[in-house]
Amino acid sequence: MNKNKKVLRVFEGFAGYGGGHFALDRLKEKYPDFLFEVIGYSEIDKYACELYNLNHKDKNGKNIKNFGDITKLNPDDVPDFDIFMGGFPCQPFSTAGMQKGIDDPYGRGTLFQHIMRICDAKKPRYILLENVKGFFSKKFQTTRKQMEDMLREMGYVADKNDKDESPLRVALLNSKDYGIPQNRERVWMFAKLGGLPKNFSMEPPKNITGLLMADFLDPKEYVPKEMYLSDKQIEHLKEKHKIDSFKVKKALCFDVYNKKIKTDGYSITITMPEHNSLRVIEPNRNKEVVRKMSVTEQFRLMGLEGLNIKGRKVDIVFGNQSYTQLSKRAGNGWDVNLVTILLEFIFKQLKDFDEDWLNLNTGGSNEK
Repeated sequence: MNKNKKVLRVFEGFAGYGGGHFALDRLKEKYPDFLFEVIGYSEIDKYACELYNLNHKDKNGKNIKNFGDITKLNPDDVPDFDIFMGGFPCQPFSTAGMQKGIDDPYGRGTLFQHIMRICDAKKPRYILLENVKGFFSKKFQTTRKQMEDMLREMGYVADKNDKDESPLRVALLNSKDYGIPQNRERVWMFAKLGGLPKNFSMEPPKNITGLLMADFLDPKEYVPKEMYLSDKQIEHLKEKHKIDSFKVKKALCFDVYNKKIKTDGYSITITMPEHNSLRVIEPNRNKEVVRKMSVTEQFRLMGLEGLNIKGRKVDIVFGNQSYTQLSKRAGNGWDVNLVTILLEFIFKQLKDFDEDWLNLNTGGSNEK
């Protein structure tokens, strides 16, 4: 493998705990000559910023610059970068929210316009965006067209007069199809300055490992005692949701929102704790055992290991944040395992990326 000519400069918008940064770290482990630098990020939640700073540093070991509120960000203040990565707020488009889209009363539905504003000024070569499945429902067709029209005018197509060419390639990917036993569907969107090759794909080959949620749970002795529901709470849960019994032979997920036990062995989508929609059912010969999912389990289902015990490689440190705050981060984050797979799949298809950054010399690029 040849030495790389360039360092990939990255900007993370709506960064959360830095799912994109974690994924690039994974690629760096696999391809040691791959060089990247996160030149800045944008995040307004103080707990998310704290978690980001705990886990990511610049080349001098200092905190990466946070440019704060993206609506107030002046592109002239930001160094040039090669890729914008961001999962813009999903609440306006989520079935769990009000589905107000660009009419969201908190202004979150128009935040993608600020992504466009920044990318129009900086012209990064690549843009990777993520949102919930609901973003691609019929209801938000106008929003999607607005985004595509903006990108077309900005030069993210080969010919902006060709209205049949979309500047975005899109895929709906589910974590459970790529090695993480969580039913987490997300829309992924990618654009390239000058347009993408005709046969470019956003769907990596699936990797069904056979692993289930039970394989991702903490050893019982490491589950905090406060995670467990009392007998009285379990009886209340049964009565409220009309569940006959929580006796199981293997650990399963109870979907509180849909009032059913997931017998397929997968976890439902990790969400923010206020949605209160997930419980773990443990097998026990003598009694019914139901509990909340621990922080380390939630993050493990997001592709990160946070349990510091022998035999495990710790990916993320949590500091002293509360269960509620860390659960919010997990619910709003990127599945690092899936993002790593997707980024590698994308980059290998782009001849310019391979030549400038990966230098795989595989000859397998489909870009001419």
